[in-house]
Amino acid sequence: MKMNRISKLIVSLLVGLGLFFTASKTALADGNYQITNYDATANIREDGKIDLTQRITYEFDGDFNGVYYDQNLAKVTDVSDLGVSITQNGQTTQLAESSTGENNTFTQTKTADNLKLKVYHKVSDDKLTVNYHYVLSGLITNYQDTAELNWKILGVGWDVRLHNVKVTLQLPKPVADLQAWTHGPLTGYTDVERAQGKVTLTLAELDTDEMLETHMLFPTSVTPNNPQVSNEKAKEKIRQAEAKLADEANQKRKAEEKRAQVIKRIFSGIVFALSLGFIGILVINPGNKKTKLPPLKHSYEIPKYAPEVAFAVLNQTLPDNQAFSAHLLDLAGQGKLEIVEASGKKNYLIKLKDKVLLEDGLLHFLFKNVGNGTEFDLKTLKQVKNKRSRSKALSQKFDKWAKQVKNQADAYNYVDKKTRAWCITVMLGALVNLGILLLAGVIFSGMIRWICLGLGLVIILLSAKYLLTHSGYTPKGEREIYELRCFKAMLKDVGRFDLREVGDVVLWEQIMPYAVAFGLAKKVIKALKAEFSVAELENGFGIYYALYFAGSWNDSFTSSFEQSIAAANVDSSASGSSGGFSGGSSGGGGGGTGGAF
Repeated sequence: MKMNRISKLIVSLLVGLGLFFTASKTALADGNYQITNYDATANIREDGKIDLTQRITYEFDGDFNGVYYDQNLAKVTDVSDLGVSITQNGQTTQLAESSTGENNTFTQTKTADNLKLKVYHKVSDDKLTVNYHYVLSGLITNYQDTAELNWKILGVGWDVRLHNVKVTLQLPKPVADLQAWTHGPLTGYTDVERAQGKVTLTLAELDTDEMLETHMLFPTSVTPNNPQVSNEKAKEKIRQAEAKLADEANQKRKAEEKRAQVIKRIFSGIVFALSLGFIGILVINPGNKKTKLPPLKHSYEIPKYAPEVAFAVLNQTLPDNQAFSAHLLDLAGQGKLEIVEASGKKNYLIKLKDKVLLEDGLLHFLFKNVGNGTEFDLKTLKQVKNKRSRSKALSQKFDKWAKQVKNQADAYNYVDKKTRAWCITVMLGALVNLGILLLAGVIFSGMIRWICLGLGLVIILLSAKYLLTHSGYTPKGEREIYELRCFKAMLKDVGRFDLREVGDVVLWEQIMPYAVAFGLAKKVIKALKAEFSVAELENGFGIYYALYFAGSWNDSFTSSFEQSIAAANVDSSASGSSGGFSGGSSGGGGGGTGGAF
C-alpha cells in the first residue's frame, strides 16, 4: 500500500470536510485546464445540411501543446468545408492543415465513424478559444408529414466537464409548427422561438459522462431541397416517444424528491450508530502492524523478476500494455526476439528467434495470426482494429497473459491477505462513514452538523493512524516491495547522480526494460544521452541503440497495441410539445468530445 496515496486521500477528505462544514466558497480545481465556455451555432440550410461553428474556450494552468476534438459521424453522411482557427488575446488566427505537427496547424483523421481534429498550438497559463467550422450532411430526414433532426451534439467522454454550454440552432425561416426536445442533464433549458425559427439550448455545465442531444420537428417546407427523404409518416410516433421520455423525466424528479425525504428520516436515526460502531473497530486495532523500514534509497540492483512481473509485484495489479512492451524488450535482450526498424513511419518489425515463445498464447497469436508465423510489424498489428473478431481475440489473449503474470506475482505470497482485508475495510469504512456524515451535514444544521464534523475528524485521524501503522504485506513482502520501490526511486531520480557510478552502458541496457515497464523510459534515455557519448551508447546497446535512442518503439508499440484491443470494447450507438431537458436518448446521430495534450 502506498503511503503517499493514503496521505493524499486523508488530507483531501479532511480538507473537503472542513471546507463543507465552514460553508467555504472555495472551489477545488479538477485538473490542469478547464473548458470555461462552449458556444455552438448550427445553421440549418434548405438542403438539409447543418453549417456548424463551435467555439470552445479553454483556460490552461501549465504548458500544453494543443487540443483535440472528436466528431462522431453516426448518421452523418458527409463532412465538408472544414476550417479551424484560434482566438487568443483578442487576435484570431486561421490555421493551416498540416501533418508536420508544427505550431498553429491542425490535422484531421477521418474514419467511417469518427472525425478527429488535432490542433497544434502551444499555450501556457492562458485562455484560448478554438473555433471549428464544418458542414454536416445526413442528420435531417424529410418524412411525409414532418422533417426531423435527431442529433447528439455533444457525446460522453470529454477529458473535463464543460461549463457555460450554449447551442443555437437556426432554421432558414420562421416556423410556426416548430417543436424541440432536449436530452441530457435535467438541469438544462430549451428555448423555442418559433417567430425567429430558432432553438437555444443552455446548460450551466456538462459532465464528462453526460451527453447533449436535440430532437426537432418542423415542416418539410423548411428543408425543401433535402435529398434525404422517406415515404413514411413519423410525426405522431416521434411525439409519443418524446412524451414518454418527458414523463419518465418528471417521474424521476418526483422520485428523487421523495427519496430525499426518506433518506433524511432514516439518517436521523442511524448515522451516529454507524459512525460510533466504526470508531469502535478502529480502537480495537485489528491486524498485524507493519515492519519499520528506512526511508527509500537508491537501489542499483536489477530486480530478480522479469519487468512485467516486477510491475505486477510493485503495483499489485494486472500488467498494462506498457509492461507488455517491456516484456518484448526483455525477450529481445535475451536473444529470443529481434526488434528492428521497418519501412513506414514509426514502424518496427518483431522477429521470432526462439520458437519456445510460441507456447505463450499471446505471442503465438501475434506471430501466427497477426504476422506470417515468424515475424510481425506494428503496421500490421494496428490493422487488427479494423476487424472486430480479431481485435476481440487479441484482447482476450492479452487479458489471459496479464492474469498469468499477476499469478506469477501472487505466487511469491508477499500479500498478508488478512491485514490487507482490514486495511481495505478501514479505507472503505472511512469513505462510507464520511460520506454519510457529509450527507447528514446537508440534511441537518446547527449542533448536529457540528457533531457530524467532530465524528468525521475522529474517523479521519484514527483511519490515518491505522493505515500508517499496518501493512498489507508479509514481513518478507515488505522487504521485497521496499527493494523494488528503491529501484524505482533510482530511476525516478536518474540525472541527479553520476550514471557511470551505477555501472557501464551494458548494465543500463538490462535496466531499460524496467524503465519502460515503470513508465520512466523517456527520463532514463534523456539522462543516458547526457552522460554517455553516442559511441558508448551504440557499443553498449548494440543493435538496440536505434530502438531506444533514435526511434520511438515504446510509444509506437503501445499506441498500436492499444488501438488493436480497444476496438473489441467499442459499443456502436445510433444516433408531445416542445419542452425542457429529459433523460435518456432519442438515438441522435453525431456527438462530439475532446480534450487537451
